[in-house]
Amino acid sequence: MERIHPLRKLYSVIDNGDINYKIANIPEVPEIIELEVTNYCNFKCLMCKTGLEIAKRPRGFMKIDTFTKLIDEIKDYETAIKFVGLGEPLLHPEFPEFVKAAEGRGILCHLTTNGSLLNENMMNKLLESGLDSIKFSFQGVDSESYEEMRQKDEFDNLMSTIKRFYDLRGDREKPFITIGTSVTDESAERIEAFKKMCVNFADRVEVGRTTLEHIDIDRLKTDEAKARISLIKEKQSLRKVRYKCCNQVFDVITVRWNGDISACCADADGLMTLGNIAEHSIKEIWNCDRENEYRKILAARRYEDLPLCKNCYDFMGYVDSQAQSI
Repeated sequence: MERIHPLRKLYSVIDNGDINYKIANIPEVPEIIELEVTNYCNFKCLMCKTGLEIAKRPRGFMKIDTFTKLIDEIKDYETAIKFVGLGEPLLHPEFPEFVKAAEGRGILCHLTTNGSLLNENMMNKLLESGLDSIKFSFQGVDSESYEEMRQKDEFDNLMSTIKRFYDLRGDREKPFITIGTSVTDESAERIEAFKKMCVNFADRVEVGRTTLEHIDIDRLKTDEAKARISLIKEKQSLRKVRYKCCNQVFDVITVRWNGDISACCADADGLMTLGNIAEHSIKEIWNCDRENEYRKILAARRYEDLPLCKNCYDFMGYVDSQAQSI
């Protein structure tokens, strides 16, 4: 059967319109909540602030009361939840129950995962939960390029996991299965081979460019890799492109494991925290003076006025013809 990504409709709204249109048409509540149920991760990726252990926020797991308050507030809207953030969602011991509770209130749910914790038992729990969409996060396009950045030899295991999950899903309507990866300097031939392999057990394959802003070059294992990745990072720094319109303040909001609500998905240090869900509703924070001020600043392209926005660039714009989604 032909499958359509359940978030396609929302992103057709989010990706539509320039900044002037956006600021004149702020939705009553966010279109999407990016939900971090934990900021712990079992990987030590070289380009991630969590993996590098340089993020300044305390770590923890979202409490059921916090999650219940959130989903009760948004159940009457068409807001979707994306279980993403600066951690691995499947580390949360109650994750399948979280999805089931949200789906029971009619809330569309997406999960992005590194896939390493998806054993047979967890696969069945997720299938039974009603999860709408799942994205498996790769790095590179083969064992060599995966291990270079993630410092783990998990490529083949992850491939086997996705194949098994795809088979278990069978003819079920959901979840929609996406395989997403990012590359550094892999050849067009290697990328194409990765795509051709993945389309046999995924509904969508996405290939982008690895952002090297936070990478710890010294942790790479060989001098050749250090020199090569340093050169790629330098090229990225010379080809920075501002986002045409950052959807974070206009359509999306981020809720952290402790209930803090941030205006920015990349806020690893809590610099743009707007409030906490224990004290205010999502709707109140979404429409608060501080968030509206952020919108005005970004609409005027005054990036230097905001601590995170001044160094935020569309590194995905640094993608050549080798790296395309299918």
